[in-house]
Amino acid sequence: MAAPYAEPTAECHTVDPMKHRWLIGDWHPGDPEEDPETGNYDLQQLEAKLKQDFGGDLWRVWDADVSVPGAGLAAGYTKNAAGRYVLSAVMLVGDAITADVLRKVPVAALENSINISATQVREEVDKLPPLRREPGMDPADFARLVAEHYRTWNKAVPHPAGAMAADAGVSVGTVHNWIREARLLKLLPPAKRGKAM
Repeated sequence: MAAPYAEPTAECHTVDPMKHRWLIGDWHPGDPEEDPETGNYDLQQLEAKLKQDFGGDLWRVWDADVSVPGAGLAAGYTKNAAGRYVLSAVMLVGDAITADVLRKVPVAALENSINISATQVREEVDKLPPLRREPGMDPADFARLVAEHYRTWNKAVPHPAGAMAADAGVSVGTVHNWIREARLLKLLPPAKRGKAM
């Protein structure tokens, strides 16, 4: 038998409703801080609000279609005894969250990217040109850039493609294609059998 509905008491933690346009695409980082008319938050304020409302040690937010096609993503992290951040919460906001959308949440990449962000590798990656194919860019030049990013990430993470995808805001499949192109040009060694990149 189901428990009867209970009215919230003063001891219950209630959360003010939040607007989620920041995840759906109407608001972007750099827009004015909390707009009284829309209720949108500055990105850092939003991450602080998520931490306050849901707990955890750290929250990060990605705009719609950056990490998960068709949805905005917020990820909460808790630091474990070894000092590593582990994913402890995921919030997806979109028009429809389907099983297919859920399968596209890059869990390993989310953990890798947050743990690397404070290390020397993060500094090395930041010195490289951004990992994006500019219009008119020579394919060989882009493949060299992919190889540089791959070698840099490979120093610190077991799955560089996932970290590259999270950092560049593209799908892991896209990064796998870029890596394959770099390998075909012999800019990277062949993949080791049985090891996912």
